[in-house]
Amino acid sequence: MPPPRILYSTHSSVDYIPPLVLSERQIIIGPKYPDQVDSGGRVLSINCQREFDVAAVVATLPEDQRPDLFVALIDSFLVCVPRNVQALTCRKVAVIADTHHGPAPLASLLAYFAVERYDRLAVTHDPHHLHWFAQADLGPVGLHLNLNVRDRPQPTPASIRPVIAFVGNTAVHHPRRRRLLDAMSRAGLPVEAGQATNDEAARRMASAQLCFNCSLNGDLNMRVFEALSAGGCLLTDRLSAETGLADLFVDGRDLIIYDDADDLIAKARYYLKDPDLCRRIAESGHQRYVQTQAEPLRRQRFLDYAVATADIAADLARRDQQSDERCRRRLPQLELRRRAAIYQVIQELQRVELIDRICVAAGVDAAYLADIRDLHRVRRDTVLAESGRACLLATATELPGLLRGYSQPPAEFLLVIDADADLAPSTPELRRLDFRFIPGVPAGGGALFRTVGKS
Repeated sequence: MPPPRILYSTHSSVDYIPPLVLSERQIIIGPKYPDQVDSGGRVLSINCQREFDVAAVVATLPEDQRPDLFVALIDSFLVCVPRNVQALTCRKVAVIADTHHGPAPLASLLAYFAVERYDRLAVTHDPHHLHWFAQADLGPVGLHLNLNVRDRPQPTPASIRPVIAFVGNTAVHHPRRRRLLDAMSRAGLPVEAGQATNDEAARRMASAQLCFNCSLNGDLNMRVFEALSAGGCLLTDRLSAETGLADLFVDGRDLIIYDDADDLIAKARYYLKDPDLCRRIAESGHQRYVQTQAEPLRRQRFLDYAVATADIAADLARRDQQSDERCRRRLPQLELRRRAAIYQVIQELQRVELIDRICVAAGVDAAYLADIRDLHRVRRDTVLAESGRACLLATATELPGLLRGYSQPPAEFLLVIDADADLAPSTPELRRLDFRFIPGVPAGGGALFRTVGKS
């Protein structure tokens, strides 16, 4: 059987996370790709606008190059948005990326998929968000981790240098990563950080005694796969159980997991003193990667899911969802989007490290607790007496009575899940405790307030 003809839509570029080659007969379409045809007349890539009618594009292709399978990488910022998807007669699969940051990552994608219907969905960077799309009843939703990660060459370094290597971005979207790198440097640890080409990155990770990683916001990010592929000894942050990281690789055997800055520094010092142990962990991690997550395996798993019959695809998706009971409950669209909107606000507070604790008032439905349990960097409780950067979740009805007994704000942030800016003028307790409304929360995300004097 000849390989399938695939049209692959992506917001990325040939120089930054190009799509995995799923077939010899694959055409790439995206706003960062050129119009390109080979000498034999085969279309290699197509340039498009940010939003484009995919059915109209397919109609322009020669008959023998029209796709058997349309794959769309859809990120939460909607940088490349196929429209009129349902008009395609071929199989249609969406790969969902980057729902762990941004102002409305889940709500925007849930709204998109409610209009543009695909035959099946695949979550790639955020396993802990699988349940949002399963609950939306959009068809089969599977888990296909870091689909576009390429196997890194495993160079044989002349020697292993006693340094902590980091290859990647430390820009404004990565405040925790930058803070942890600075903390290691202040502690006198030998940190080498910077960006590099793929081959250079592999060389750095393979030749360093430790490879540092920090997820952007709880995502099972590409560097976990890249470092282990290159044969590096990976030192990475702990993620929530819902990501499945602990099921893929064993802490202390295949990689090293840290909890916070103090734990990171302590473990870095400990392992730098034992290069033989680092080498054994690196070898075990690489072997485990090759056996379970290598590029050919991930490619074939995805294709098996994409081209399977509806019944088989549904069975494969249920297998991916079985460890998270949240996937088994279908929710009305309105309720799902409202809860996703609240979750997004808290997720962003976690990303920029403005909170370390979430306090949930008695009037808040227990379902919200289930939603936020995978926000792994913040504690969840119902106690308001502790100090710290806390966010209080409450309902508008219970708010006056809840705040009345406090002479000082019980939390730095207050998120009223069923209200908007109009709540502030009508609640004397908010004014008395110097809570000020924060604009910019996406629709449905409640009303967010912060105490005066906080920055």
